[in-house]
Amino acid sequence: MSAEMKMWFPDRADYLQNRAHVFMQHMDVDTFQYDVEHSKKVKNWRLDKDGKVHKRAYRIPVTQVFESRFGVFTIEQNCYVVKEKGEWRLFWDYSFE
Repeated sequence: MSAEMKMWFPDRADYLQNRAHVFMQHMDVDTFQYDVEHSKKVKNWRLDKDGKVHKRAYRIPVTQVFESRFGVFTIEQNCYVVKEKGEWRLFWDYSFE
């Protein structure tokens, strides 16, 4: 996990447990479907308005569909990959503007 993502989620295990808890416990979701679209190169991307500028990133639109006790929910989210110190890192977009 990148240092920037650790600012949002300092404890990776806590993030995974919380996300699973919300969907599985609160929403009663057993399974989900997802679709990963083709990546597109993005120049000068940043995680949020104060984040580090990454000269090159790849945006990957991801759609998840959950069947829950509250009905069917679809989440569309752009994920990004950036190469840091020779390794590819996954990001979520936190630009809430």
